[in-house]
Amino acid sequence: MRFPRPWTKLASLLSPERGRSERDTFSLGERPAKRARQPHRQSRGTPWSKELDLNVKRLKDIFHLPDSSDVVVREVCCANPNLRVVIAFIEGLASSDKVTTSVLQPLMLLSPIRKDTEDDPVAQIKDALLASTQVEVKGIVDDCVEAMVSGDTVVLIQGQDRALVVETKGWEHRTVQEAVTERIVRGPQQGFIEVLRANTGLLRSMIRSPDLVVENIEIGRRTRTQCALVYMAGIVNDKLVAEVRRRITSIDMDAVLTSGSLEQLIETSHSLLPTIISTERPDKAAHFVLEGAIAILVAGDPFALVAPVTFSAFLHSPEDYYVRWPYGSVLRLIRVIALLIAVLLPGTYIAVTNYHQEMIPTVLLFSIAASRELVPIPLPLEVMLMYFGFELIREAGIRIPSPFGPTIGIVGALLIGEAAVSASLVSPIMVIIIAITGVASFTIPNPEVGMLIRVATALFIVVGSLLGLFGIVATIYVAFCRMASLTSLGVPFLAPTAPKQRADADVLALGPTWTIETRPRFLRPKDVRRQPDIARKWDIESQQAQEDDSP
Repeated sequence: MRFPRPWTKLASLLSPERGRSERDTFSLGERPAKRARQPHRQSRGTPWSKELDLNVKRLKDIFHLPDSSDVVVREVCCANPNLRVVIAFIEGLASSDKVTTSVLQPLMLLSPIRKDTEDDPVAQIKDALLASTQVEVKGIVDDCVEAMVSGDTVVLIQGQDRALVVETKGWEHRTVQEAVTERIVRGPQQGFIEVLRANTGLLRSMIRSPDLVVENIEIGRRTRTQCALVYMAGIVNDKLVAEVRRRITSIDMDAVLTSGSLEQLIETSHSLLPTIISTERPDKAAHFVLEGAIAILVAGDPFALVAPVTFSAFLHSPEDYYVRWPYGSVLRLIRVIALLIAVLLPGTYIAVTNYHQEMIPTVLLFSIAASRELVPIPLPLEVMLMYFGFELIREAGIRIPSPFGPTIGIVGALLIGEAAVSASLVSPIMVIIIAITGVASFTIPNPEVGMLIRVATALFIVVGSLLGLFGIVATIYVAFCRMASLTSLGVPFLAPTAPKQRADADVLALGPTWTIETRPRFLRPKDVRRQPDIARKWDIESQQAQEDDSP
C-alpha cells in the first residue's frame, strides 16, 4: 500500500518496514552478523620536532594564540638537567594546584635534590614528575593536543622530539547529589553527574569486581566527546559488545555532546517507542550490567544509556527490589494500570460517550448529560482543550524557577479548572478525567516513556473522536504489532512474552529475591545463573538442625 508523500514518515512510525529486519544485520544468536566496512584509519599524526621554538609555535597555532585567552604556554628553566622547558595547559580544565605541585615545583625546585642515574633528559624529568599520578611520553602532536583539551599538562623539552603529558585534570563540577528524575523512598539516593570518571567510580563502588570493564571511546570530530562502555566481561555476550563498539566508532559527526544524541545515532528503529533506556541512577545501571547488558556513559551528561532492554524494563523501578517482593509486585501492577489509564482514558471516554452510549449505565449517562447540558463546545474539542491546558501548565511548572514552579502548577490547575467549570466551558467530569490522566502519567519512572504517553494520549483522543471504540482497538493492535517488530540490539522488544521464553519471576510480577536464579535468557549471557538453586544456606541448616532435634 502506497501512502501520499506527506504521510510516508507517519506510516513508517505506525507500521514496520517489510522485507528488512535488524536480525539481518545483527543477532545475538548463532546466525553470524554482517559486518560493515571499517572506516578508513587516519594517519598517526605529526611528530614533534627537536626544535623547542618550532614546537611552541606549532602548539600556539593549533590553539589560536594569542586569541585564545584560556590557553597558558609558559617557559621555565629546569634546574636538573639545566634545560629550557615549556609547559602548556588550559585554564578551567587543568587544576592550578596540580600544575603547581606536580609540574612547576618538581621542575624548578625539587629536581636538584635527586641523584640522577639517567642520561636521557626526558627520563630524568619524567622521574622528577612522579608527584603526579600519571606521566606519559608522547611523540605525536595530536596526542598531546587531545590530552590538553582533556585537562592534562604538556611539557616540551629543549632538544627532544618527545613531550611529557602530566595528569592535572580538575575542572569545576557539581558534587554527587540525589537523582532528580528518578526519585525513590528506600535505597541509594545518589545520581550520576557530568564528570565521566566520577560516574564510572560510582559504578565501580557498587560492582567491586575486576571483571567490570570500562572501555573508553572518543566520538565527534570536533568535540571529541569521551564516552565509556561499561560491561561485565564474564557475563555479557561478546557479540553484543562488538556490535555496540562498532556502532559508536562508526559515527562520523562534528559534535556528539549528550547521551540523547548518541541514543538516536545507535538505535536501529527510529520510532516513537524508545529501545534504549536512559537512567540517572547508578544502582539501576549496575543492575542492568550485572544481568548482561551494556551501560554507555557520556562525558558532560548525567544520564547513562542501557541496552539492550525490553518493554517491561521501562515500567520497573529500582525501589521494586528494595522492598518486600509482594510490595514490589503491587507497585509494578499499579504502574501497568496507570499506563493504560494515562493512554486510553480520554480517548475511550470520547468513544463511549459519542458512539456507544448503550455501554454506559443509565444513571451515569444521565449524570454525564446533565453535566454537559450548558457546555457549548463539542466533546472532542473539550477534551483536546483540557488536555492541552494540562500539558501547558505542566511545561510551565517545569520552566518556572523551582521555588514557584510546583505552587503555580497546582494552584494554576485548580483555578483554571474551577473557572472553566463555572463559566460552563467544560464539564466537571472532564476535569476529573484529565486530572486522573495526568496523575497516572506521573507514576511511570522513565521520562522517555512519559513523553511517549503524552503523544499516545493525544493520538487516542483523535482516533476515539473519529472512529470510536473500533479506532481505539485498531490503534492498539497496530501498536502491539509495531512493538513486536522492534528489537533492541538483537533482543525482541516484547521478550520474554513474544516470543515466549522461559524466564524467572522478574518481568511484570516480582518474585522473592532468592528464587530469581537466572539472568534473562534473551540477552544470551555467558553465565546464565546468577545464584545457585539454594541461595539461603542458613535456611537449609536450620531445617536440618530442627530435624536432628526432633525425636
